Amino acid sequence: MSMNTALSGLSAAQKDIAVTSHNIANVGTTGFRGSRTEFADIFTQSPFSVARTTAGSGTQISRVAQNISQCSVVGTGNRLDMAIEGPGFFALRAQSTTPGVANETLYSRAGSFDMSANGFLVNSANQQLLGWPAANNGQVLSEALSSAQPMRVPLTMGNPVATSELRLELVLPTDPAMAGAQDAVPPTAPFDPADATTWAHRTSVPVFDDQGRAVETELYLVRMSSASVADPNTEYEAFLLRDGVLMPPNGTNTVTFGADGRLVQPGGAVGFTDGTDDLAITLEGSRLFDRPFSVAAAQHNGQTVNQLTTLDIDSEGTVWATYGAEGRMAMGKLLLVNFPNPAALRPMGAASFGATTDAGEPLAGSPGGTGFGRLRSGALEMANVDLTEQLVALITAQRNYQANAKAMETSSQMMQTIMNLRS
Repeated sequence: MSMNTALSGLSAAQKDIAVTSHNIANVGTTGFRGSRTEFADIFTQSPFSVARTTAGSGTQISRVAQNISQCSVVGTGNRLDMAIEGPGFFALRAQSTTPGVANETLYSRAGSFDMSANGFLVNSANQQLLGWPAANNGQVLSEALSSAQPMRVPLTMGNPVATSELRLELVLPTDPAMAGAQDAVPPTAPFDPADATTWAHRTSVPVFDDQGRAVETELYLVRMSSASVADPNTEYEAFLLRDGVLMPPNGTNTVTFGADGRLVQPGGAVGFTDGTDDLAITLEGSRLFDRPFSVAAAQHNGQTVNQLTTLDIDSEGTVWATYGAEGRMAMGKLLLVNFPNPAALRPMGAASFGATTDAGEPLAGSPGGTGFGRLRSGALEMANVDLTEQLVALITAQRNYQANAKAMETSSQMMQTIMNLRS
């Protein structure tokens, strides 16, 4: 009996050392919750035993209790790092790799998150952070736990629009001597974008395709006539090279300026087409001046998708995003979850926990709400492990192990003494 009693003490002390070593190993793990080993004595009695003379039968592990207390918060400067100042856990969706198996919901105080390639907020274990859907102004659409969904922040916003109208305001020289490398007015050879002697001016113009991508497009101007006594007008022909291909004119491609340097035809519109896409160019505001060619202004109606420029998370968990020059909009609201008995949660690794019956039903709420802590963006909660305390506990567990080993040695010597008896 005494051998078994000492053996139970050895097993319990070994478990205590394992739990303490686990705490020490994770002293630098973000959001780690320390634990302690709790023991219970063992008494075996029969209805006929005398209570005052009954000896115990050793010890056993009653439970490994989790320490859910708050720990210190350290600033990181990363907006996707979040710390909970008060009670509550982040809700995480674990990604199951087994077909047909539902993704499990886990809970954690570790707030180190990044953005995945498709815009989901995930931790290092690729678990997705859950939140509630919200309107653009931040109003939550549903606060039911069943409505929680992985928080996603799209990297782009908006629909691309191909450029169909382009407005240019050009400054063209009155002096033919400023007409670039064009060899004559009009040039002696037909227009050729590779031959600078066949055109006077060239400029790149902004054009988007139907995917919102910029297309290399160049406008060429060929001086066809200069002002004279007989004809005070100055005439240019416009040519458009899009993605290395010359687009045929769609109607007129002639632009005429009067003696005052202003356009003769209102708007100075020219058009081009490749049979699929049309591009109308308006030169309203363009003038002749006694100075070199330049582009004073350029506008077009094409639109590319807006890129994510800023991302903020406020203390109440609302995720705000800004795309391009647009105003900020809410992408959703992070939720926190708590339990009636959070110490009974099941450790799942990666500083996360799983729900158990002993922990009770999960209670969801908004950060800063009744019974829940606030979020602090740009900070992380450290492990709630006191290294000095754990080292002392390790020494204590070692002493307990040695003492139980000594008890087992004594019991063994007693049995050896009995075996050595001679009749």
